[in-house]
Amino acid sequence: MVTNGYNTDGGDDNEFYSVNGLPFHFMDYPVQVKQNELVRIHLINVLDYDPINSFHVHGNFFHYYPTGTMLTPSEYTDTISQMQGQRGILELRFPYPGKYMFHAHKTEFAELGWMGFFEVSPS
Repeated sequence: MVTNGYNTDGGDDNEFYSVNGLPFHFMDYPVQVKQNELVRIHLINVLDYDPINSFHVHGNFFHYYPTGTMLTPSEYTDTISQMQGQRGILELRFPYPGKYMFHAHKTEFAELGWMGFFEVSPS
């Protein structure tokens, strides 16, 4: 997942935010996953104009491997923050079917497009 923002008016801030390029895309087209299967997310923050971005998932926790260079996770959490250009790997499993929201943990980013769902189907 690539997190980014869009400056559309030539100012010094972003008017839209997204993950993988399209604001709100994963609200209408959730990421499809199977119950109890490993989900591995390679997350990179390429956001301009805002020095910090974040990732939060509802109803679940994930193991976080900063920069993806260690075999042991540094955290077991539901929210991480990344500076510009920072990357990492998140690993999680969803024990129950249903929809699980994920989004930036900054309200402005989420309201302007950086949010979506994982849709978990029974295995």
